[in-house]
Amino acid sequence: MVETLKDILNNRIVFIQTAQGPICWKQEQGSAQGSCSGPMFWNLAANEILSQDWQSGVNLQVFAGDFIFVISEPTNAKFAVQAALNRFKIWSDKHKLTVSIEKSNSMLISELVNAP
Repeated sequence: MVETLKDILNNRIVFIQTAQGPICWKQEQGSAQGSCSGPMFWNLAANEILSQDWQSGVNLQVFAGDFIFVISEPTNAKFAVQAALNRFKIWSDKHKLTVSIEKSNSMLISELVNAP
């Protein structure tokens, strides 16, 4: 088992046949789509950020590869959001992950203070 994991993580090379001939490059992250080990490796990486101690009122949740911050910090929400995103960026940079800005959204849910 240990030798199999070492083989999965070390000296990975990808070969693709193109019209110009074969191309190869060193694979340094990720796992094959649909692999049995992929979810386990993802859980190891995601568990690191999920187990962080977040400030009061900040909660991080994940489903598959999607993360959501639920922030209930009414007095200083902007600071709480920025601090959470900064910490998340440090983690994603460490693991060479990128956040898709096009797929990212924010939603403000608050009590209605003034009637329409």
